[in-house]
Amino acid sequence: MTRRAVVARTEGFAWRLRGHLYRRVRDSGAIPTRAELANQPGTTDTEVDDALRFLADSHVLVLDQQGEVLMAHPFSAVPTPYRVETAARTYWANCAWDAIAIPILLDTDGRTPTTCPGSGERFELTVTGGHLRPAGAVVRLAVPVRHFWDDIGFT
Repeated sequence: MTRRAVVARTEGFAWRLRGHLYRRVRDSGAIPTRAELANQPGTTDTEVDDALRFLADSHVLVLDQQGEVLMAHPFSAVPTPYRVETAARTYWANCAWDAIAIPILLDTDGRTPTTCPGSGERFELTVTGGHLRPAGAVVRLAVPVRHFWDDIGFT
C-alpha cells in the first residue's frame, strides 16, 4: 500500500471516528476515552491514536498530555464553569461561547448557570428555541479569533 493510500485510509477512519465520538457525547454527555473508542470490532489502539492525532492537527479536537480527548468542540471532557443542562442530559462546555453552541448544535433548549469571569456576578445563559437569553448577553473572547489555537485552553 502506498503512503498516499495509508494517509487516505487514516483520514477516512479519523472522520468516521469523529462521527462516532460526537454521537457518543450526544447520547451520554461524556467524551469517550481512547480505550472506549478503540473498543470496536476491527479497530486497533494505533488506528485510534493516529486518527485522534490527525483530528487534533486539523483543529477538530484537543488532546491532553496522555493523548485523551480533552475538548471535542464545543464539548469538554472535564468539568468547567459552564455546565449545560438540557432536558435529556448535562454536558460540559469549554467556555460561554461553547455553552451557547451546545443546545443549538443538539437542537434543544438548554441552560447554563455560571459566573461572569469579569465581575463575578452569577447569571444564567439560556437557549430556548434557538434564542439566547438574557437579551443583550455578551461573550467576550479573550484573544482574537486568529490566535485561538495559539493556546486553545486559554481562549
